[in-house]
Amino acid sequence: MLDVVGQGTAPEQVAAVENFITQGVDALVVVQNSPQTTSETLKKAKAAGIPEFHLTHNPPNEPGLGGFAGFDWVYDGELAAASAIKHAVKRVVMIEGKLGQGTAAGQTQGFLQGYKKAGKDIGDLLTAVGVKGAGGKDLKVVFWGSGGWFADPAKKVMQDAITSLGPDGFDGAYVENDEMMTGALQAMQEAGLDTSKYWLGSSNVKEKSWKWVANGQTTMDVNQCPTLEADTCYQQIKAYFAGKSYKKAVFVNFLPYEKSTIDLNKMIPWILDDYMTKRDAKAFKFDINDPVMRVQPSYK
Repeated sequence: MLDVVGQGTAPEQVAAVENFITQGVDALVVVQNSPQTTSETLKKAKAAGIPEFHLTHNPPNEPGLGGFAGFDWVYDGELAAASAIKHAVKRVVMIEGKLGQGTAAGQTQGFLQGYKKAGKDIGDLLTAVGVKGAGGKDLKVVFWGSGGWFADPAKKVMQDAITSLGPDGFDGAYVENDEMMTGALQAMQEAGLDTSKYWLGSSNVKEKSWKWVANGQTTMDVNQCPTLEADTCYQQIKAYFAGKSYKKAVFVNFLPYEKSTIDLNKMIPWILDDYMTKRDAKAFKFDINDPVMRVQPSYK
């Protein structure tokens, strides 16, 4: 197996795919930079007769796509909204991931429409994404920012939010992955804020975040594990080369939790050795054919 890790730029994705095609690989697995970049690499892979599989960010459904395993990002956001509503959160700091990848947009859309589906007044939020102070009587996004999926940029966003709003100017923050939550927590702690007094929601559930929720540092998270995502992709590739039918696009199963509902026995680990130990013990569902692995209806 050959692999390359980049910084999430379009030229890196194209160059990596071209390099692997030149080396004559049997299949490609890509985490896309953008749908436009993926459209380009799919054409290159198809021309070379190499199937291209994708993880995490929804790729365009074009010829050359061998399969896609990812998460239902909109539903992920809706789960965070359900928690926020339960905790009577009305003023939110929104720290999104890398805009343009689709993931961040899905989580944000899900969070906003989760309030809407619950009958809450969110004003024009669904059409005013990114507009500071937009919203209705039940939900206002008082500060928006992109942390690019990393801790340091997210820390800066939270620092700016605290400076702008003051400690009493927000009820909580939706920080769309655990690395960014690391930065947000640092900013709040350095400002002397007690994070347990705010609703703080995220997703990914790296092992460190299990402790955050259990200790009350954060409020909720979603056990959205890339190890399981990669396992699902492996099962797609195995079926492809065996000539068997398989789910071409899968919403990988995930589990939301708070302090009152966390069950460490059911948590799916990020760390590979721990993941394989629990997988062998059948501590969680991982079979692509299990009904919890939902087919994405927009792909055929």
